[in-house]
Amino acid sequence: MALGLILIAVAALLAQHFFVTAWSNHCDPGNAQFNLLKSDPVVSSRFKGELVTWENDGPDNSWLCSNPTLSVSHVGDASALFPQVQADMTDSHWTELAPMPNEDFAVYQKDTAGGVRLSAVVRKQPVWVEVDLDAPGLHPGENGFSSS
Repeated sequence: MALGLILIAVAALLAQHFFVTAWSNHCDPGNAQFNLLKSDPVVSSRFKGELVTWENDGPDNSWLCSNPTLSVSHVGDASALFPQVQADMTDSHWTELAPMPNEDFAVYQKDTAGGVRLSAVVRKQPVWVEVDLDAPGLHPGENGFSSS
C-alpha cells in the first residue's frame, strides 16, 4: 500500500510538472518576454569593486500568466556600486522615473523596439546592490486563457 501511494505521488508530481511547463508556453511562447529581460545589457554588467554577482531568473512558469522577472545582485561596497549601477542603467537606455525621496533606490523603465515596456527597480542594500527587472505578463484572455 505504501509503495502504491509513493507511485501515485510521483506520477502526480510528474504530471503537474509537465502540465505547468506546457501551460507556461501558452503564457509566454518561447519565453519571449523573459528573453527581453535576459538579453538586456544591464544583466551582464560588472562593476569596479564588485566581489560577486548572482542572478535569480523568474520566467513565467505559473498557472496565471504572471510577469516574468529577473534579479541581479552585485555584492560589494554598496555605496560605491550604487552610482555605477545607476549610470549603467542610463547608458543602457533605461529612463529613470521621478527621483525618489529615498536615496537608496531608483525606478526605471525602458521601451523595447517591439513596443514592450520593461520596468526596473535598483535598490541599495547594506552589502549589495540589487537590480530587479520586470516584463509585463500576458493577461487572461490574451494568450494563456484564450478559448481559441
